[in-house]
Amino acid sequence: MISLSDEIYTYVATFSFNNQFYSLEQPERDAVVEALNVTFREYEGRLINLRMYRSIRHDCDVIFWMSSHDPMDMSRFKESIMRAMGGYGSARYSMFSLYEHSPYLRDVRSLEDTLRFVPKRYFVAYPMSKTPDWYLIDYDERKRILAEHIGMATSHPENRDIRSYTTYSYGLGDQEFVVLYETDSLSQWSHVTGKLREATARKWIIKEEPIIIGILSEPIKF
Repeated sequence: MISLSDEIYTYVATFSFNNQFYSLEQPERDAVVEALNVTFREYEGRLINLRMYRSIRHDCDVIFWMSSHDPMDMSRFKESIMRAMGGYGSARYSMFSLYEHSPYLRDVRSLEDTLRFVPKRYFVAYPMSKTPDWYLIDYDERKRILAEHIGMATSHPENRDIRSYTTYSYGLGDQEFVVLYETDSLSQWSHVTGKLREATARKWIIKEEPIIIGILSEPIKF
């Protein structure tokens, strides 16, 4: 039986401020934002990782990315952020998933260690699902197809900067995977992503939206 300490859950949560917030005078807005920053600092040491980003999407303002051994930590964090916003904002979109080694790769790295690197400037996250036909393909053939995909990514000259994390949501969310990336260059990220549209594995992908993009902002300011 897997113990709780062996499980790593990830959570991407977005929040938006309402019109009342933007109608406040600057000192009052600053007080609300500082409450968010205080909550962020309170949770930093409790989780495996916790990052805060300013969103560039139209439908959210703040993005949090966190990982923990206990899903209750995510629930408590969300509750604390809602209290900190004090009626001036609301939760928007979130994705919950399990971070595990890929069944198609031999990887001896500690997954927890991969979450403790110095953060990069940009964060990209999106849900992903595959067609039912994908799971009916022989395992060795699936492995070959994914090896092509991975090879195209790792050999791309603009991929050196990009960190990727594939997490799993079977039975845990509205998607099958949550794919996370960190990068210091959105243009390089876009170029690599464009090239991967040529991979055979694309034939079985059916969902890749919404795409959430954030700019590292610790502390956050508005």
